[in-house]
Amino acid sequence: MDEMIRIKNLCGGYAENQVIKNLSLDIAKGGFTAIAGPNGAGKSTLLKYLIKELGCPESTVFIEDRDIRQISQLEIARLVSFQGQYVPRSEEFTVREVVALGRFSYGDVDRNTKEVEKALKLCRIEGLADKYVTRISGGEFQLAMLARTICQNSDILALDEPINNLDPRHQIMLMNLLKDLSANGKTVLCVMHDLNAILRSCDKCILLKDGSIFAYGETKSVLTEEIIKAVYGIDVQIIDHQGKAVILFK
Repeated sequence: MDEMIRIKNLCGGYAENQVIKNLSLDIAKGGFTAIAGPNGAGKSTLLKYLIKELGCPESTVFIEDRDIRQISQLEIARLVSFQGQYVPRSEEFTVREVVALGRFSYGDVDRNTKEVEKALKLCRIEGLADKYVTRISGGEFQLAMLARTICQNSDILALDEPINNLDPRHQIMLMNLLKDLSANGKTVLCVMHDLNAILRSCDKCILLKDGSIFAYGETKSVLTEEIIKAVYGIDVQIIDHQGKAVILFK
């Protein structure tokens, strides 16, 4: 497969705090890749380099073989759709208007476009479209943010803990939607803590520890009892339940 993202010898973080340490990584076009690891391992920081929220001092991050330092912020928004953990809500915006902001990098924030309607429908929030975002639940707002990300129509979707605040039904719905998007050619990167959700849904897993890649590959080869213990310091048992692997925490 063609490489969509290439990172070589990335080091960085915030001021004197070096979070990422000599990290190298290739991600092929398409597929659903999880980024996991303990708190403080560098998961969210890694995504911030992909959207130029953090700047690279050297040629270390490439998208479609282009040095990210040579790509404008506007074009980055067309290449990478980002959904962060913490997004403030404004009482002035409806769900439809928030989703339409995904079209900003194209100079098109018409809230009635086909792209907006499609994103609302995919996330099953058409019924919330005209409600103000301050009057919906945290989980509903999370779905609205995903709809905005989809509406951006980038080839890469980078999401930071997207299933937080969602009930089990909506977690499954969201993960299935991301699987479908990846199956149709989108490159999906998703920071997640739920190892069982990763095991069920993600093609590959990047497991970080102390700012470096501890393991990367097919999800079942990464999320083993031995590797989980080495990274998280906890004992687990992986069992087969009706043909599916399930991680039990001891």
